[in-house]
Amino acid sequence: MGKQAPSKNIVVQYTKYDQGQGNTSLAYDGKDIYKWSAKTAYPTESWGYFDRQGNEICYIKRDRDLGQTFKYTEVKKKRLVAITVQLGFGTNVVRRGMYGQPISIQLLEVSGTPKLNNNGSDSTLEAFHGFPHDRNGKDIASVRDDYWEGETYKTIAVFSGGYFPPKSAFGFSESDTIPPNHIHLKGNYLTFKFPNKHKIMLETGKTYAFLIMIDNMGEEAGFALANEYYGSYPHGHGIRRDGNGTFPPAPADPHKDFADPANAQAYRTAHFPKDFKQRIAIAPSTNGYPDVDTWRDFVFYIVAE
Repeated sequence: MGKQAPSKNIVVQYTKYDQGQGNTSLAYDGKDIYKWSAKTAYPTESWGYFDRQGNEICYIKRDRDLGQTFKYTEVKKKRLVAITVQLGFGTNVVRRGMYGQPISIQLLEVSGTPKLNNNGSDSTLEAFHGFPHDRNGKDIASVRDDYWEGETYKTIAVFSGGYFPPKSAFGFSESDTIPPNHIHLKGNYLTFKFPNKHKIMLETGKTYAFLIMIDNMGEEAGFALANEYYGSYPHGHGIRRDGNGTFPPAPADPHKDFADPANAQAYRTAHFPKDFKQRIAIAPSTNGYPDVDTWRDFVFYIVAE
């Protein structure tokens, strides 16, 4: 982790990010929250999604892995050495429970040609989910719920054993309580280095992807990545793994407890399987709730030799 981006042996990169307050994040939080705008006795956040009649549908906030697809275009094969991403610049950059937590990265090969699915909302109809989320009071542009279909993801390798940096890496003591929007958190670079013994070779013309994962559920476990929502990287796009991969999320009853049998299906769709192998078997996509990664590109650097 550090303030400097890689400067040598970069074979693919995207360096643009939105200057605003976006908080697009990895999340594996142990505290359940309803995505719902009306009053209830249980914790809520923002809005749900909408049906074709304009009714708001409540769901449970979903766990999330984040990453990016990219194309290797150099003539010669090279060994993947490292992948670097950048922490975000919003108001929720590093959540309080994230420091020192184990993290992993999944590498995948991507095949197929992406085809856009407009989720039933063409240019004449507002999106059913997506920023600014309040479809009843604000316009949600029709493209905000579009997602790509037609791509297939094959796992190459999963690397575990890494840890999110401790507080000391950001200049704090371990006893400090750090606001998640602290200026010292923003814009730092997080690097995953791959051992020499694992020769992940990048081949010309192939498309690859990486997904960054928080290993364990924990209180306030999450961190934001710098990105540009309407990105311009020509050979790929942001991806995510949302909950158990079910779309749309199963509706929840916000007036009943999260553990109530009435919310059993909603709870399952919100969370990753406890078995890590089952989790990594869930194919990523650009679809997500509340937002999509269809148009998004994350800041990333692919280093190879």
